Amino acid sequence: MTQHSAELAVSVVKPNLTWIYQIQGVAEAPADTTVHTFTIQARQSLEQYYTLNLVGLDTAPTDRHALSCQLEVPTQYQALVSRCFKIALSDPAEPRDQPPNPSHVSLHVRFTPLRPFVAMCNLLITRASGCIWRFDLKLEATEPEVDDTISIQSPLNKPSSVAFRLCNHSSAYSEFDAFFDAESAYEFTVQPTSGVLEPSGTSGTTFVITYKPTEYGKPVQGKLIIQTEDVYWSYLVRGTHPKYSAPVAEKPKVAIRLSKDVQNALAQATSQRRRKNFIRDNMQGASSSTAAL
Repeated sequence: MTQHSAELAVSVVKPNLTWIYQIQGVAEAPADTTVHTFTIQARQSLEQYYTLNLVGLDTAPTDRHALSCQLEVPTQYQALVSRCFKIALSDPAEPRDQPPNPSHVSLHVRFTPLRPFVAMCNLLITRASGCIWRFDLKLEATEPEVDDTISIQSPLNKPSSVAFRLCNHSSAYSEFDAFFDAESAYEFTVQPTSGVLEPSGTSGTTFVITYKPTEYGKPVQGKLIIQTEDVYWSYLVRGTHPKYSAPVAEKPKVAIRLSKDVQNALAQATSQRRRKNFIRDNMQGASSSTAAL
């Protein structure tokens, strides 16, 4: 892995003219098929030394300063990656952590994402003499744990709302988007859905979550996401119905008991019916009818 140079001269006899071109041959290492992945949960920090093998490197350890590295990032992630990912050639402080092979170099990596994303990048390590090594890097920031759980209770077909305030992580204003993810119940809405998030140290921007159930069933939930260009917040929102309680009357509205006078009259009438012998009366009535004949 070294650079070669040459000089090309093109001449003609008549007229006597000469064109001279400087040619430099830059040696580029064979493509590395490994995808070097750095993964960390958003709002967490990753810091480590990482070793790469520079095929064909013949530089002595004392000449490592002749090497430099550059990260090529897709345009849409350049601003984000520049703020949360740093990589540089650096030897570990501990001798036991030094690269085991002269062709290996050590890189100090620091990854501190504040929001989820995945970016495929190219790392170029170059030598002052003109050699290039290319490596594929994958930066992956996974979703963080939810910041809070919000519960809202509302009766059927009646909206209920909960409000809270949120400040930016820095002392600057930032544009934001607020929305429920695709798996959230449709009964949830949030306002505002976009705007400017107030900086830290202020009262913050107010967000209002509304829950309007349209049918009875099991409790529903949704995931509210609020994000700026740099930061990501998420909230688990749960919607429930008020607990049903059967109505209890303080006293009966309809009289279901008889008064004492009525109870006594009924008792006397019953007693008289019991004392009357209907069979005897009927027999006496029959005898009288026969005698008359």
